[in-house]
Amino acid sequence: MKLKKVTSLCGKSKCYRLFDKIDSTGEITQWLGDGYAIYPLNGLPILDEESLCAVFDISEKQRENISVRRAAMPESVNTDDTDPAERVLKDDDFSIIYGGTELQPLKTRNGIMLIQRKYLAPLEDVLDMVQLYERVTPDGQSYIAAKTGLLIAAVIFPYNVVNEKFVTRLEEIARECRRVLDAPPRVRPLERDDTQGNLFES
Repeated sequence: MKLKKVTSLCGKSKCYRLFDKIDSTGEITQWLGDGYAIYPLNGLPILDEESLCAVFDISEKQRENISVRRAAMPESVNTDDTDPAERVLKDDDFSIIYGGTELQPLKTRNGIMLIQRKYLAPLEDVLDMVQLYERVTPDGQSYIAAKTGLLIAAVIFPYNVVNEKFVTRLEEIARECRRVLDAPPRVRPLERDDTQGNLFES
């Protein structure tokens, strides 16, 4: 995992959220994110708000414009490496850019969920090993656990963008795509030999 990518995401959103996960032995594992995704801070000392700013070179002036908070990990979020109820999700390598944000649709037991692709950026060094799993909170809300092999590498929460305007736009695009698919074959593009210069030159 690329920690600089994590802090970059936090910096752009001006929101640093530090969570303490305490296991049955009392050992603390800390996670950092911006609220839409969190990542484990392996190999670092236990941080608080002040030491987090020192470790990540956040100046006093910069801190005036950001939010830094530390809290216990919500009990509804399972950050363990395994979850008996988790379900592997199929990655269709399909994304949508909407409002300047690249979104990846995932089919979960609660229907389509959208996550922001940028939250996979900290895992780009191991992206070929990443598998996404659906996990569900006790009240039935789905979220995503990104795992590399058997180890959890990130937790990503859904991006709530589905509204009437969004659905209408997708339906319009789907109709136009169907129109193109069902239309008579069109003339194939002219082929050219790039070694011969411009196709239309004499």
